[in-house]
Amino acid sequence: MHYRIGVDIGTTSTKAVLFDDKNRIQAIANEGYPTLRPAPDKSEQNPRQILEAVKKAIKQLTAQLPKGDYVSFLSFSSAMHALMAVDETGEPLTNMWLWSDNRAHKQIDSLKKEENWLSYYLKTGTPVHAMSPFAKLLWMKEETNLLETAHKLIGIKEYLFYNLTGHYAIDYSIASATGLFNIHNLTWDTEILAQLKLNPRKLSEPVDVTTSFSFKSEQLTEELGLSSDTKLIIGASDGCLANLGTGANAIGEVALTIGTSGALRMTLEKPYLDPEGRTFCYYLAPGKWVVGGAVNNGGNVVEWLNTLLFEQEKRVYEELPTALCKTEIGAAGLLFIPYINGERAPIWDGSARGTFYGLSAFHTKHHLMRAALEGILYNLKEVLSILEGIGGKTRAVKASGGFLASEDWAQLTADILGYPLMISDSPESSSLGAVLLVEASALEVETGSVIESNLVNHENYLTVYKKYLHFRDALHLLEHQYKALA
Repeated sequence: MHYRIGVDIGTTSTKAVLFDDKNRIQAIANEGYPTLRPAPDKSEQNPRQILEAVKKAIKQLTAQLPKGDYVSFLSFSSAMHALMAVDETGEPLTNMWLWSDNRAHKQIDSLKKEENWLSYYLKTGTPVHAMSPFAKLLWMKEETNLLETAHKLIGIKEYLFYNLTGHYAIDYSIASATGLFNIHNLTWDTEILAQLKLNPRKLSEPVDVTTSFSFKSEQLTEELGLSSDTKLIIGASDGCLANLGTGANAIGEVALTIGTSGALRMTLEKPYLDPEGRTFCYYLAPGKWVVGGAVNNGGNVVEWLNTLLFEQEKRVYEELPTALCKTEIGAAGLLFIPYINGERAPIWDGSARGTFYGLSAFHTKHHLMRAALEGILYNLKEVLSILEGIGGKTRAVKASGGFLASEDWAQLTADILGYPLMISDSPESSSLGAVLLVEASALEVETGSVIESNLVNHENYLTVYKKYLHFRDALHLLEHQYKALA
């Protein structure tokens, strides 16, 4: 029998999933790595650790193969917006800077004072924000000489592919999330590179998402327990592949993911751009584009709250049922604006900050917990409203991510969004999407359970949501007014 491996290079770990020829999961390997925060606004990882994690995960799976069976291909998913510099030998000159790295927010704030900042988004489909490699390169240009001295400026999947195949290549999907790639002609944008004074030879070669490569040596294939015939498919970005893996591929189907961060995405047949630059538009495959909004603040807000309220790790999740039972919708007037990590969609402001508003001596830790969850979900509801203005009314919300481990959080999500949540039978949506990408005919993904929305609760949440939007706008305006005075 032949197997396939979907490799998902995530923010906290790499997960490799072994699928049989009917796309059934046979084994999973997960290898983690730390995030380094050497200074405020900096968020980095050691690329060598990620390379070793990928190798270890693959070897764990191939060690379980029945004798005589083989892996026909590996297909790769990875997080977007990473950037690192390497020398002529491929050795890192920097750590990998993550999507959550916010060091370039001052450069973006300056750019947005120019009248033409929206033109960057309209060409690239990438929101103008400190997360993007374009922004990170602006920072490099002002603060370092790396644009001149580095041999290549690449993302994490490019680093891995170079080490596995000897080629510097970037798939159209990851490229379309760099802020450097023109999504209308699928090439690096010459005007943006000229503004950066960046030689295009320092970037990888853009290729389509199903482009296959061979391992650079037989020694490497033997080390990984693979055959010299095993192909490496370059794959796409994790967000786009999550749409494919959850089955959110038709008009009106929205994929919702809440993990460390969160996102809402819909698949459309051509690029759609928001006239205010509030959504992304990334390439998935020929004739398939993923439009959506990613938020910085999801499960990481809950983890932060746990450190404030409890000494025991993960205790907040144990307390959630009690917190939601003992408090009412709206948390007794307490609102939470969830921008504790800055924010991407819907405001795209890396310097934004979170707020508890309406706090009184009456409120308990349970009110804080409810308000925090409601704030996270009101933020996502606003993103969904923007998406519906671009791609039409939602028919189905297909959900994935760690939040589904909490029945109470999942039910709260359905109630606030006002749609049932359809849960995929496969929890590894990005890894499955990476495999399905190669087999374009096998796009149907079975749905498992459904979490219905309580429409009475939804109407009550809508009232609080309107209040949330009012105070969010007022507080955000105050913040910008203060910055103008400083």
